[in-house]
Amino acid sequence: MRFAIFVLSVLLSFAVIAEAGATDKKRKAQKHAASAPAPSATSPRPERYHELLADKMRVGSTEWWEQMRREGRLGGETP
Repeated sequence: MRFAIFVLSVLLSFAVIAEAGATDKKRKAQKHAASAPAPSATSPRPERYHELLADKMRVGSTEWWEQMRREGRLGGETP
C-alpha cells in the first residue's frame, strides 16, 4: 500500500513539473513574438500640411469655411 502511494505521489509530482515546464515554454514563445515595426519618429511631413483646427486657420479663408462646416460651427448658415 505504501508503495502504491509512493508511486502515485511520484507520478503526480512529475505531472506538475511537466505542466509547469510546458507553460514556461509557451510564455517564452509569446514573449518573443514579432510585432509590426514602429514608424520612424523623424519621418518628414507631407509637403502641404493643413492644420485641422478652424481656430488656428486664417479666418475667412476657403479652408477655414470648409473646416467650420466640418466641425458644425456655422450655426446653420453657409457662406
